[in-house]
Amino acid sequence: MPHGWSLPGYVEVAELGAGAQGQVVLARHEAGGIPVAIKYLAPALLADAAARDTFRREADVLRRVTDPHVAQLLYYVEWPEGAAIIMEAVPGRSLRRVLDERSEPLAPEGALTVLKGSLLGLAAAHGAGVVHRDYKPANVLVQDDGQSKLIDFGIAVLSGQGDKSGTPAYMAPEQWNGEPATPATDIYAATCVFVECVTGKKPFQGTTIDELRTKHIEKRPSLDRVPEPLHPLIERGMAKDPSERIWNAVEFVDELEAIAVRTYGPDWERRGIIALGALAALVGTAVPLTLFGGALLAPGASGVGAGVGTGAAASSAAGQAASAGYVQGAATADVVAKAAGSTSKGFLAKVGGGKGIAGIGTAGAGAVIAGWLFWPSPPDAGGVSHGAVHGYFTKPGVLVGLPNMPASETPWMDLKLSVTPAKAKPGTQVRVVVQFRARTPWGGAYLPDGRRQCYGENSNRPDVEREYTFGFGGGHVESDGDESTTILAFYPSPPAKRDKPPKNTNAITIPAISKVAGEAQPYVPAQCAYMSKWTETRTVTLPGPKRLPPGRYLVGPSVPVQLGDTTLEGEPIAPEAAGAVTEGRLPVLEVLEDG
Repeated sequence: MPHGWSLPGYVEVAELGAGAQGQVVLARHEAGGIPVAIKYLAPALLADAAARDTFRREADVLRRVTDPHVAQLLYYVEWPEGAAIIMEAVPGRSLRRVLDERSEPLAPEGALTVLKGSLLGLAAAHGAGVVHRDYKPANVLVQDDGQSKLIDFGIAVLSGQGDKSGTPAYMAPEQWNGEPATPATDIYAATCVFVECVTGKKPFQGTTIDELRTKHIEKRPSLDRVPEPLHPLIERGMAKDPSERIWNAVEFVDELEAIAVRTYGPDWERRGIIALGALAALVGTAVPLTLFGGALLAPGASGVGAGVGTGAAASSAAGQAASAGYVQGAATADVVAKAAGSTSKGFLAKVGGGKGIAGIGTAGAGAVIAGWLFWPSPPDAGGVSHGAVHGYFTKPGVLVGLPNMPASETPWMDLKLSVTPAKAKPGTQVRVVVQFRARTPWGGAYLPDGRRQCYGENSNRPDVEREYTFGFGGGHVESDGDESTTILAFYPSPPAKRDKPPKNTNAITIPAISKVAGEAQPYVPAQCAYMSKWTETRTVTLPGPKRLPPGRYLVGPSVPVQLGDTTLEGEPIAPEAAGAVTEGRLPVLEVLEDG
């Protein structure tokens, strides 16, 4: 326990990071409830009045700001034995990681979406009289759904206060001069980050602090790599004189939206959110925070990815999405049907059949579901247990039949699962909710250096459109209208550490009723892929002890919970040859004694 004193009543699940100021842990209350992130002041600083004041001031600043685009303070505790800031645990990864793990800039729609979310978070802070002063990619959390949250108010001040504190690459001229901070100071930093998102480079480069200071105070940023319609945003946001910038972040958002609609169409934000969510998945998940910023968190303090494997086609009717496994592929109806063992009709009309979500697969190089990787709360009965599984391929070109396809372009599939109740007796109806997301590449060709050329969903190019499938488990489903009959798999004696889904097939399978809702599977040109999602609810009544003895079980939607059933042009491929990876954790159900 490096932080010494612990907040009474909380069970620590994992360390999220540590630094000179203290330690951040992921925790839950002994009585259940939502997971939280607790930031403890380092024991060595408890006797330092200035350090305590700084820590307390951070909590006071956070208490003022309440907005969906800002990570929320839950409460602050300060005792002689220690001090702690308790905040919401946000599933996501820092924008810094998203940018660092890409070889090219964000699409303009994605960059504009990040800027809009950040401006709305800053607007909430400014409305409370707070200036963040350290807006940078490490302090923007990109969530699983593509939305963003502003984090780390460690050096925030009330408007009109301030000194030279900040991060040099994003500091406004008045910060460099030690002048009072204002909302315009944050607007400058947010615009710097926007330039970095849309060009792949910080607006000013320098080998020394003095060089950076001179450029921020005297030089205009180069706009050569910025789309021309976006120039006015950058020119106003990075004006040297703060009086020439837009001070009101909401007004800046209005101007941003007007330019975005004019240039990229009325659905620009929807496309931006989809693109960001997909990029976040490829980066992997952070459980759940880089929450208090890069300065505090140690490298590698991110979470574990989770998800399920996928392909470029799907089974047919929505009811079949509830199969005892998931089969996906870019294939004709016959190929998918043979692989799935069902009467699949294909993914979309353009990929070989009627529109449906049954076997839609997706695989990502990261999970869209990190925030669900929490242990269940421990009441005698009831509670909710969460889990997530993620599948992808490290050699996707073998699966897709495109030898130059890089690993970052992998098909992927994510399953986010919840079991309610987490503790139950025989005869209890248990509900398992599966939230499904998938990326199914289609219509792209890849040059020897890995660059993509996307010909779109209607390309009809035999050198690009190769039939392929991959699956997750297997089984047969019977559909009757809106409901389908499928199974739930109960794997006995889960390990103490549920780090990986079980590879074995010794599960107890029990029939379940399934309903699917919220199907969406648009083709996203920016991804050169179908981005699919739906929510499936499976319900089962727990049988007696002869069928399901009392004990703890991992609950899965298939047998086994591993990628498999991979084919190319109708011929089987060993999943290992394509570098199939299945990661994540399944939720736990404890079956109690009857009586």
